[in-house]
Order: sequence, then structure tokens, then C-alpha cells
Amino acid sequence: MKKALLCIGNPLRGDDDVGNEVGRIIEANSPSWRVFYGEDVPEDCFKDIREFAPDIIIVVDAMSGFKDSGVEFFDLSDERDYIYSTHNLPTPVLLSYLRNICEKTIFLGINVLLENVIDFKEGLSDSAKASAQRAFERILEIDVNLNEADLG
Repeated sequence: MKKALLCIGNPLRGDDDVGNEVGRIIEANSPSWRVFYGEDVPEDCFKDIREFAPDIIIVVDAMSGFKDSGVEFFDLSDERDYIYSTHNLPTPVLLSYLRNICEKTIFLGINVLLENVIDFKEGLSDSAKASAQRAFERILEIDVNLNEADLG
């Protein structure tokens, strides 16, 4: 099974880089996943993702406005409201394009404090680093389920 991770976030905006941190953790610990770094223009990766032709894509991005330090999978298939993000393409629109490439497209949101993404600064807060690790663990849970489905 071909598995892809699309990481979104601007490395110059503090905790907005948390999605890319998840990608770095995946690359170091889970080589069965192909990681794409979309940074703040994720649509630039669409051609490479299409050529890779994954069976599943997990899109990981910083968000604000839900459970403090939360790491949640969201179904945004019918969501039309704008969800805070630093990239120009609203997340539900981004996901609808990706679903044309891969039907199994899942969004993993990582809650960050808005004040930790609005200024230009490099580096993640300790909270964002811990959240990136929790996101990695959530992806491992998906991975186990995918592997079990392949065997079954």
C-alpha cells in the first residue's frame, strides 16, 4: 500500500511549522510513508502526489480553535467554513482537490495557539513539539489499521 503524508506549515511562523515537524518524525521513524512538504503552498505538491499515486493521503496542518494541545482527525468533506490556516487555499478546498487524486484523504489537525503563529519566528514551542509527537502516534495507529487491512 502506498501511503503519503502532506505536511503544511510555514517554518518561519513558529508553531505553524508543526505539520512539517510531523513529517520529519515520520521520515525518521516510518519509511513506509512518503512525505511531501507543502509548507505554505501545498498545492505545489499536487503533481508529485499524483505521480506517486498513493492509496491514502494524510494531510497534517496546524489549526486553532479546538481542544487545547489537541490532535484530531477531521472529516472536512462537507465543510465550507474557513478553517484558520496560513496557506492561501482553504483546507476544505485543498482536500477536495486531493480527493480527486486519492479517495482516502484524511485531515489531521494539530491545535496551536494563534499567538504562536502570527509573528515571524523560527522554532516550535515545547507544546507544539509534544503535539507533533502525539500526531505521529495517531498516524502510527492508522498505519497499524492499514497493515491489518492489507493482511485481511
